[in-house]
Amino acid sequence: MRRAFRIVLSCFLALCLAFCTIPVSASDRSEPFTITVAADTHYQCEADLGEPTDQYTDYMLEPELFGYASTQGQMPYESEAIVSAMLDAFTSSDSPVLLIAGDLTCGKRQSHQRLAQMLRSAEQKSGKQIFVIIGNHDCDAQSSESRITMEEFREIYADFGYNEALARHADSASYAVDLGKSCRLIAIDSCIYGEDEGEINASVFRFIQEQTEQAKHDGKTPIAMMHHSLLPHYELQPMIRRWRYYAKWFADNGLQTVLTGHIHANDIASAKSDRGNVVYDVQTGALIASPNTYRTLTLADDGIHVESRFITRIDASLLPDYLTQVQRAQIEADFPAYARAYFENGVCKWMNRNLGSVNRLARWFKLKEGTKAYTAAEQLMQKIGAAVGQNIYGESGSIESSLAPFGVTVPASDYKKPYQVAANIMYGFFHGDEATISSEADVELLLACIEGAVLTALRSGVDSGALRALTEAVAGKASSLPTSAAMRRTAEKIALALLQTLAGGFTDDYSDPSDLSAVLNVSAVENTVPLHFTVRLWRLFLEFWKRIFTF
Repeated sequence: MRRAFRIVLSCFLALCLAFCTIPVSASDRSEPFTITVAADTHYQCEADLGEPTDQYTDYMLEPELFGYASTQGQMPYESEAIVSAMLDAFTSSDSPVLLIAGDLTCGKRQSHQRLAQMLRSAEQKSGKQIFVIIGNHDCDAQSSESRITMEEFREIYADFGYNEALARHADSASYAVDLGKSCRLIAIDSCIYGEDEGEINASVFRFIQEQTEQAKHDGKTPIAMMHHSLLPHYELQPMIRRWRYYAKWFADNGLQTVLTGHIHANDIASAKSDRGNVVYDVQTGALIASPNTYRTLTLADDGIHVESRFITRIDASLLPDYLTQVQRAQIEADFPAYARAYFENGVCKWMNRNLGSVNRLARWFKLKEGTKAYTAAEQLMQKIGAAVGQNIYGESGSIESSLAPFGVTVPASDYKKPYQVAANIMYGFFHGDEATISSEADVELLLACIEGAVLTALRSGVDSGALRALTEAVAGKASSLPTSAAMRRTAEKIALALLQTLAGGFTDDYSDPSDLSAVLNVSAVENTVPLHFTVRLWRLFLEFWKRIFTF
């Protein structure tokens, strides 16, 4: 069972659901150089916020406090105060440079204009520099009254990279600029406008190649910043096309540190090329969501010292009028605790909205609408969406009572609802260094909660023929139904499939080094992800088979 729990741990983030070593260059670095890095600020000015919503609050334990929580755990109504706190920390620090790795705003024109004013004020107040790159939420393919294009992004943020640039790519938001005396930043536009996923297209890649060579010619150490991941941070993560090729090229050509965002998690991934060169993808968690992270990277002779920082206080006077006095008081008393509880209730909302939908399950297993398997999945997901709102413990109507007839004991805990268990495990990934947050006991309990919800749904009535078709689609073979043992086996399989389906397995730390605090050196990496295609494919196949297709 311990192995099963580890498998579930690697799969869990299914329920939700979206740096670095610089080698010492030829120019000696007599003094350490510190860079502040933030990502996914998702700022919204008050004019763009609108009224908060209290949808999907079923099963919440404190809806009066967190009914306005967003399903992704972002805190838009607190964004002015959170961004201001980060800028204040930067301006009062020893760091001369702030980098923001995309998704600066919700994408609306007024929010972009207001954020640019805030950044400009921080620069003027401190005499320091701020550089930004575009993210998938920042722009649309077409301009409108409320939305901006990439070209307008470059205009609004002209003072934050584009005016200072040594080189600008004509057809994207990419540019190159010097940081201090020894480093050159290559800011990469990885967006496909109108889509969430990213790419490095051929023209942008030529720009990267040119600027990397020019940096080395000028005696500068090149580093990169882009919104989307260069390397995978969890199994089965959606990736930019040809990521292995780009990662090899980056590693072998001295562009060995990439600062990213997008996934909202504090995570450092590493990979090694066939030549033995290492590249790091240092992903910074979303500033706008608990634990409200930003980072400092200190470039020194022995590598890069990465440290994670957290927003612990915000100015309540910057909060909008929508928030009640009780909410304001709790935010002022203990902002990290309030933000953590907000995140937990956001997970509750996410589960309420998504677990009753067949869409994700159908897409993953390629279930066609109108088939028996699709019909069973649709029926089952609707029932699971309701069943997951059960209390975990109790003599009737609980997860515990659903599992008791099958001889399954639910582990003891202080949790009351399944969403609280899910949120704690998810929080481990977003926080970084996952094993320090969630435990094997949490994973065991989560497995029991999901299995209990599935069993409740199965016992409430799903057509046996349709269910057999679904089981075959999910497990790769038919199951004899409806014996008690077969029902339990089917529930286990569907629970694991649901976890895998909803996100693809990323609560186990995917590669070294540590995510929160690390000293990174390109010559000292042990647990890197293999970049060779056949090696990677075989590893992925083995993991997928182990998790999904075997009982």
